[in-house]
Amino acid sequence: MKTSLITTLSFLILTLATQPLLGISSNSEPVLDIIGNKVKSTLEYKLIPVLDGAGGFSTHLGTNGQCPLDVIQLSSPSERGDNLRLLPYDNYKIVKVSTDVNLRFPVKVSVKPCNEEPLWKVDSYDDPLIVTGGSEGHPGAETLLNWFKIEKAGNFSYGGVYNIVHCPSVCLSCPRRCNKIGVSTKDGVRRLLLVGDHEPALNVLFFPSEESSRLLQAANAISRFFEAAEAISMTA
Repeated sequence: MKTSLITTLSFLILTLATQPLLGISSNSEPVLDIIGNKVKSTLEYKLIPVLDGAGGFSTHLGTNGQCPLDVIQLSSPSERGDNLRLLPYDNYKIVKVSTDVNLRFPVKVSVKPCNEEPLWKVDSYDDPLIVTGGSEGHPGAETLLNWFKIEKAGNFSYGGVYNIVHCPSVCLSCPRRCNKIGVSTKDGVRRLLLVGDHEPALNVLFFPSEESSRLLQAANAISRFFEAAEAISMTA
């Protein structure tokens, strides 16, 4: 019965998707969106979280009520959050796995009293919250905190699930951290931050924001599939 349910859910995903989501072993493989298309720096995407029962991503005043703004995950699964662009360090159009990228909300952030660039960065290695206010491009020591990588989530056999990682290669001589991004909840706000090896990381799908509502339904179905599969595995 359990096997039959998983098979049925798998068939549902394959039916909704227009292309197979097949990964390849090379580290230069492209990042894929939920329908198997290559993620491009010229397009905008929604990040769809997997399994955590929360929503998309946006900004919020910092923990001290001041700037910079924190990057947060919205609490309701129905809230898809802001669009995101991924900008590779080499200005290449196709976003690739394990390649340094800037992550940018496309609209300039203007939340009183803040008025800053909507580019993600690590606040500091002492306080590793993910905040806005980074500087786009110019890979090197001065921009070390602004760079992230997209890595395949190793705990999923499904090829379209990814982690966001801060492990910059733009300055090989610089001291750096290599950590995945997770979530910490305080006062009801789910803030993004770097987490340790044994802490849960965000697992996300990339949904092309300009696509039709049918594809949004596919994204929701995929999220429900993972939730059902996880529940089955816990009771097996």
